[in-house]
Parts: sequence; C-alpha cells; structure tokens
Amino acid sequence: MFVSAEDNSYRVEIDRGVLRLSFNRPEFGNAVPSTAVPALIALFRNAQSDPAIRAILVRGEGRIFSAGGDVAGFKRSLAQSATERQADFAERLPRLRLLVEAVIAFDRPIVASIRGAAAGAGLLYPLAADLVIGDDSATFVFAHQKIGLSPDGGITLLLPQVVGQRTARMLMLTAAKLDAAEAMRLGILHRIVSAETLEDASMLAAVRLARAPQRAIRLAKQMLVGVSRRSIGEILDAETAGIVECVGDEDFSEGVSAFMEKRAAIFPSTL
Repeated sequence: MFVSAEDNSYRVEIDRGVLRLSFNRPEFGNAVPSTAVPALIALFRNAQSDPAIRAILVRGEGRIFSAGGDVAGFKRSLAQSATERQADFAERLPRLRLLVEAVIAFDRPIVASIRGAAAGAGLLYPLAADLVIGDDSATFVFAHQKIGLSPDGGITLLLPQVVGQRTARMLMLTAAKLDAAEAMRLGILHRIVSAETLEDASMLAAVRLARAPQRAIRLAKQMLVGVSRRSIGEILDAETAGIVECVGDEDFSEGVSAFMEKRAAIFPSTL
C-alpha cells in the first residue's frame, strides 16, 4: 500500500508507526512533478485509513526541502498558446487541490523536517504540519510572484492560520524569503537544531508523537482545526465529548496507572 514513486520522485519508509515521506529529486530542488501528484494523493488517503500509521514525517533529500512545482515542466508549456496553456493548467490543478485536501485531512501528527528552502507549493507541508523542525539553512520562500503566478497549494488557507491575516498578506505580496530565525519568530518553524542532528531530531519527534495515545491526539487535532470558525458553545461541547470518549479508552487507564506508579506510559493504541 505504501510504496515509493515509480519515477523515484519520492521515497516512502515505515518505521515505528511513522510514515517517512522523502522528496527525492535533489538535482531539481525536490520539485514535485505533476505526474507524481495522484500517487501522493493516494499515499495520504491510504495513511488516513490505516491505523498503523500514527504520524507522518516529510523531508527532502539533499540540500533543499522542496522547490514546489516543477518550473522546468512549466517551461515546456511556453510552447503552447495561452488558451492551450490555460486549459492544461485548469485540467491539472484540481489534482493539486485533492492533494492539499488529503494532507489537511490526515488526523494524526505531521512533522516537517526542513533543510534548505521550502518554496512555492512546497510550503504546503510545513504550513500544514503540526511540528516543523529545521536547521540554520531552513528558508521559506513565497516564490509564486517571481514567475508571475498567484498562490496555490493551499497557501492562502494555511498561511493566515499560522501567522495571521495581515502578516500573510505581507509575505505573499512582497514575495518574501524568510531565514530560519525569522520563520521561528513568526511561528512557521518551531525548533532550530544543528545540521548534524536534524534527521535524528525530526525522527525522534515523529516517533514520540506516534507513541502518544491515539484517540486523545486525534481528537485534540480535530478540535483545534477550524476552531476560529466555531462558536464558544460548539468548542466547549467538543471538549466535553472528547473527554467522555477518551475516558472509555484503555489508554486512559494506562495513563492514569502509569502516572500513579511514576513510570512511563505504554499506551495500548500504539502497540
């Protein structure tokens, strides 16, 4: 069910409940070819339906996380007339929408490990992630404008949720490039670690999240997503329903017992 891309544009590994997705075109800045998008949609949908996948770690091979869309592929479209080009993109972009929806719909933790640039549509993954770890080389590039494009990849949805509406407008309209320190100040990046420890730190964080009590962590993520669009009453009702659901779970019994016995909990849902 979980296999690397036939064209080797990304690799997939499963380790301790973590699905590790590695973009694997370092010679092209880990840009994702449009032909790989349907398989990525299936990957995230399958992960959502498989309880054995308890977290996803997204990373890139080489010096760049992901340059986003395949600009070399865009160049080939210049041979088309403007009408043909528009029809081509109108046919392809709905698949990108399905990928954005599949990433956002994943109801367990997503960790993004950022080395080098995350640019254009490649920003989808750190903006959708629950935890973003990078080294000093991490940069976040709002690059659409530089090739005459408006944003895509769910960025206009996700970026305001992370940094606020006004800052999101500034970043997009100025085609900003953020270094690691500024990205951390704005909340796009959560931790900066050394280049030597980035891989281990990212995997350790993903494994820790994969060992969390599954019902509790899923409910927490579900309640927090879209919270600004719900009333106070709806939010508090969801909290009540969540607690009632969790206390009937074996993880609750183990968590309380472990706390009282002063030991680390081993939650049954992660075994």
